[in-house]
Amino acid sequence: MLVDEARRLALLSRLSEVLGEEEARTLIECLPPVRWEHLATKDDVKASEDRIRTEMNGKFALVDAEFARVHTRIDGLEHKMDAGFESLRGELAESRGEFALQMAKLTRTMVFIMSGFMLTIWGTMLGIGLT
Repeated sequence: MLVDEARRLALLSRLSEVLGEEEARTLIECLPPVRWEHLATKDDVKASEDRIRTEMNGKFALVDAEFARVHTRIDGLEHKMDAGFESLRGELAESRGEFALQMAKLTRTMVFIMSGFMLTIWGTMLGIGLT
């Protein structure tokens, strides 16, 4: 039978007549406001704690596995990027050498062309000045 607030007050009134007001209130406060089978025991709390801990450990294991998978992917990307940068460094060094060679060729060509123009201009000036 469910004890409602009206029954608790009736019990308090009767206990006050038999035990006195203070003792009756002390006794009523020791009684739970719900049925006894609805109260949790230490074993109930421990079982809930164990169940929650097991569930949390399972979730943490999933998170750890996902982090490990992400770290593996990041490591793979780092290796690919390092290999790509090394390849680019090699191509850049090769291109730098080709660029220097082409610049040297162009410089020689420009010197020969300018020398030819200078000789032509000097020859013309000498020819005009001698006549």
